[in-house]
Amino acid sequence: MRGVDLPSYLTHWLRQNDVILGTVEFRNRETTEKLVNEQNLDWVRLHRVFDKEIGTLTRAEMRARYERAIRERNIGVIEYRLSPNQDLQTQIETLTAIRDETAKSGYRIGPIEAVRGTGKGVESSRWLILGLIVVSFGLVFRFLFLDRGSHTILIFWILASTVGGAIGLALFPTLTRQAAALVLAVTAPLVGYKLLKEYGLSFKTGRSLLSPFLDLIWVSGFSTIAGLLVSTILLDESFVLKLQQFRGVKVALFFPLLLLAVVAFRRYGISFSEIKFDYKAGLLGAGLLGLFLFLLFRSGNFSFLRSGDLEEAIRRWLENTLYVRPRFKEFALGHPSLIAWLYLAGRYGGKFHFCKLPLLMVGFIGQISVINTFSHIHTPLVVSLIRTGNGLAGGLILGGILLAVILGGEYVWNLRRG
Repeated sequence: MRGVDLPSYLTHWLRQNDVILGTVEFRNRETTEKLVNEQNLDWVRLHRVFDKEIGTLTRAEMRARYERAIRERNIGVIEYRLSPNQDLQTQIETLTAIRDETAKSGYRIGPIEAVRGTGKGVESSRWLILGLIVVSFGLVFRFLFLDRGSHTILIFWILASTVGGAIGLALFPTLTRQAAALVLAVTAPLVGYKLLKEYGLSFKTGRSLLSPFLDLIWVSGFSTIAGLLVSTILLDESFVLKLQQFRGVKVALFFPLLLLAVVAFRRYGISFSEIKFDYKAGLLGAGLLGLFLFLLFRSGNFSFLRSGDLEEAIRRWLENTLYVRPRFKEFALGHPSLIAWLYLAGRYGGKFHFCKLPLLMVGFIGQISVINTFSHIHTPLVVSLIRTGNGLAGGLILGGILLAVILGGEYVWNLRRG
């Protein structure tokens, strides 16, 4: 624990019991992994406030920080760091409030021997992982690249996936798991898009105003299943406790959007070489670039694009009301936009491409986010499922409001034309 000052009693216990204690961020992963794997030591995750944040967080912010650490990050030990700007009585009141709040999630002040992370961990069977890889890769290959009658190529692909997966899991298990999870996370949104185009109720005769909502529900279910497959492939104590970290989270967030843009341009018969650089193309390009930059800056620890006071207040309200806060990318952006795209694409096949393309891209941010939620293996599965359900419920509500606005616009447009 070089570079981290710990209380003397905690340091003594760690030395007595050969337990590795690491902070959530900025630890020496290689050294820790080597000690844990080669010396068969236990591992405990520690959450601590950064040095620059000591004395700057309010009591509500500190309570929310620790509560989220317990619920979503598999934290075993919380270190409360006293603020130099508060008197002793205020410190005691804050600590009492934090203790009472965290106790609701089963946390308590007690012996460090009982913290989560010590003892035997979890691990998926290699046979189960191999089966999931073969089945998921076969389905992805079938829906993206094959026609209905190409059985020979599909059988060859399944055999190649079986042999390659077995060899990879035997020789390079961690790398194989990460590669398989990344391929699935990147390609699943494209499969979801193709399934929507082929089987979506919004594109069939007899569709109704409920069709976009029903399509959003079942495609979100598909994305949840894909996320669960990714999570199961990576299910291992080293990933759960972040000794190993899935390096494809960022790639799985951005790369599917690039692939989807290419597929959508081809679907709508738009050639990149034929695009006229007028104000519409400029606005569309600027909007897509802004979308990617927004996702980049808001999906990591970037201090120059922090959330504002209003957004933080909304986050705290959602966390306190819903237990697990849904992602803004899902309920506020992705799901409502996908409902709008389904409505327009189902009724105006050859019109309004300028509106439909951005709605499609923003809409599938929600589906990509659903899969990405399950890629954070250190987050308990129940928390990810609740977060996804909350996001879907909120998206259906806001999507209904957006669709009502579109219907109102259609009504006014028809009145002006008629």
